Amino acid sequence: MSSSASTGTSSTENPLLTQQTKYLSSLPSHVKGSYFSEDHVDSEERAQIWSEQAELGEALVNQYSWATPDERSLKIIKHFAGEARNSKSCGLVEIGCGSNAYWSRLIAACGVDVLAFDSQLHGGGKINNNDDNDDNDNNDEKTSTLSHDDEVNGTKKKKRKIDQGDKKCFNDGFTIYKGGPEALNSEVAEKRILFLCYPDEDVYAGEGGNIEDEGSGGADDAREQMSTSLGAACLEHFKGDTIIHVGELVGDTISMDQAPWGRSSGAEFQQRLYAEYHCILKAKLMNWLHVQDSISVWKRSKTCSIVFQGEGDDDHDEEVEYKHIPEDEKLPCDIAAPCAQHLL
Repeated sequence: MSSSASTGTSSTENPLLTQQTKYLSSLPSHVKGSYFSEDHVDSEERAQIWSEQAELGEALVNQYSWATPDERSLKIIKHFAGEARNSKSCGLVEIGCGSNAYWSRLIAACGVDVLAFDSQLHGGGKINNNDDNDDNDNNDEKTSTLSHDDEVNGTKKKKRKIDQGDKKCFNDGFTIYKGGPEALNSEVAEKRILFLCYPDEDVYAGEGGNIEDEGSGGADDAREQMSTSLGAACLEHFKGDTIIHVGELVGDTISMDQAPWGRSSGAEFQQRLYAEYHCILKAKLMNWLHVQDSISVWKRSKTCSIVFQGEGDDDHDEEVEYKHIPEDEKLPCDIAAPCAQHLL
C-alpha cells in the first residue's frame, strides 16, 4: 500500500523550487541580502515586495507545499530512509502530508518507500482550505473511496491495519491515505522514519475533532485530544528512533513577535522533541525573505538514571535522567558567524 514508484513530480521536476528561485533571483541584490534593513530598503519598497511575495507564496503553498525541497534535502532523506529496493530499508511515513503530498511524492520519486497520511485529503496543507471543495486540488489526481475486509477497528496505542477506505490516488501512481497521528500505531508504519513538514501550520484538533473534548481513553488520549499540535500528537504515538523535520525551529525565526517558536512547529512539539531526541544534522533550505526553514534529523536519545539519596530522614530520594549522546552523533559546539570565524 506504500508508494515508491516514480511520480510525475520527479527528482528532476521540482516546480516549486524552480518558481521560487526565479522570483528570488529577480530581486535586486540589496533586497535579497538586506530586506529587513532600514538602511538598505525603504518601507515603500519593502511593502511592495512583501505583497508580491505573499501573493506568489500563497499560490505556491496551495499548489505545492509550505517548504521547498531541493536536491540536498532529498539526498539527506534518502540516506536515512533508504531505497525501496533495499531489503534493509525502513522506509518513511509522513503525517500531515497535505493534499498535494509534494514532499512525499518527490521522496518516493527518489526510490524511497513512502507512506503518506493527511486528515484532509482535499484541503490539507492549504491556506484557507476547504476539505469539501475538490476544485482546490491539483488536476493530476483521482479520488477513490473503497471498502475492504481489513481490520481497522481497535483502541489507540494498539497495532492495527491501515484503513484504505479513504485514500486519494494521483495520476502518477502515488497514493495518500486519510489519517493522522494514530496511523503511526499501524504495523506498516511503526518501523519507518517519521517525516514532518510544517506539522503545526494549522491548529490540530485531535482524533475527535474537538480540542475541548478530552475523551474517555485515559491520560494519553486526553493529552492528545487537548493538543493543538499535530507534531506533539505524533510524538505521542511514534515508537521509532528517527524523525526528520522540515520547517523553522526555536531560535531560527526572525520575528519573535509573530512566531517565537518558528512558523512551522509549536512549542509543545519542540519541547518534547528536544527533551527526548537529539539533533544529528541540520541544513538550510531555499527560503522566502521572511522565512528560515531547515531540514533537521533527530535521533531518539537513550537515558541514564542517577538516584540522589536524601540527606535526612525527611528528605526523599531524587531520580534524575541524563541523556547519553554518542560522540559521533553530537553536533559541533564551536560555531561562528563569518565575521567571527577567525577567532575559532
